[in-house]
Amino acid sequence: MTHRAVLPPIRFALLAMASLALVTAACSTGESRSFQLGALNNSGVTGTAVLTDLQDGSTRVVIDVDPAGHPAMPAHIHPGTCTDLVPQPLHGLSTVTDGASETVVPASLVDLLAGELAINLHVSAADMGTYAACVDLN
Repeated sequence: MTHRAVLPPIRFALLAMASLALVTAACSTGESRSFQLGALNNSGVTGTAVLTDLQDGSTRVVIDVDPAGHPAMPAHIHPGTCTDLVPQPLHGLSTVTDGASETVVPASLVDLLAGELAINLHVSAADMGTYAACVDLN
């Protein structure tokens, strides 16, 4: 009898601890990091890229810039740094149209911040070789 009387409180305590762990994990999702994009090649394009961790292991990337006369700028996450970008993008981002873009990429925020990666905006689809703005993700 004593064994049965002790068991339910232990189960209750274990259930309570498991619930607390789930709530704590849920609070860590939704973490956001903001990065300042710097203008390149005298483009005048400046603003922010905000990366938000999503519950499913992906990340929302929201870009908000002063387009400085560049109405549509292709954007990517590249391996490397702003001073040494690998030309092949790792993740494509929605084109920054009139200064704004939002994309969900299939990588966690932790993964995006773990290596040398950079967000890069091109001047236009017709001029992919000229970069308008960049920021290192670190």
